[in-house]
Amino acid sequence: MRTFLILLGAGVILSVLLSAWALVERNNMKIQLAVQNQVLENLQEDIVELKKRPSQAARPAAPARQQPTEVKVSIDDDPIKGDLDAPVTIVEFSDYQCPFCKRSNDNVISKIDEEYISKGKVRLVFRDYPLAFHKQAVPAAIAANCAGEQEKYWEVHDFLFANPDKLNTTAVSDAADELGLDKAKFDACVNDKSKEAEITADFKEGQEYGVTGTPSYFIGRTEDGKEITGTFVRGAQPFDVFKQHIDEQLEKTN
Repeated sequence: MRTFLILLGAGVILSVLLSAWALVERNNMKIQLAVQNQVLENLQEDIVELKKRPSQAARPAAPARQQPTEVKVSIDDDPIKGDLDAPVTIVEFSDYQCPFCKRSNDNVISKIDEEYISKGKVRLVFRDYPLAFHKQAVPAAIAANCAGEQEKYWEVHDFLFANPDKLNTTAVSDAADELGLDKAKFDACVNDKSKEAEITADFKEGQEYGVTGTPSYFIGRTEDGKEITGTFVRGAQPFDVFKQHIDEQLEKTN
């Protein structure tokens, strides 16, 4: 009888544990699904917005402008990830609401970080290029820049790309403790109008370099001062494209 009761108790405990595990798994799946749905919604919004634009088919085709292979690009005073003296610099123009930027950040920049940035070979400069039809892009950029004033830029950068459903200053403010932010300082910063002006300046400068969409990258040898001469890489290219350009620049420094 005693053995039976022990087995029965063990069965009940196992059943409870299995039920709890199943509940956690269901919650994790719901979170993953919500994130995927948000990325899809952002992509659908991009498609709808692009369809609204006037068709260029009926207009005479303008001569194709040759994109220079190398462009002088300022790093301005924007956030830098990695060793400040790293021999190669990547200047990224990006938009937190852009699905392609998220994909590039998750699948490519993470590999560059692992293979080059963490080893002191590359430094990454992040510059804002919020597209006009991405309504949450500017608030997200403001949130990241304000976090930067508390030396938490990259923590909020990662938070925004990981949570495409939380691309606003309110969401970041709500997560202030988790992100290590002083909430009062952060809230005061996001109400400072100069922050949006700084983001607009990044956007205009990107246009001068030939940036027309996101993500866009310039890869070049680290030079003295606030500029690099970088090779223009357009769009969410595969890691191998970046690796080729980075390795070429590293060879030049040896």
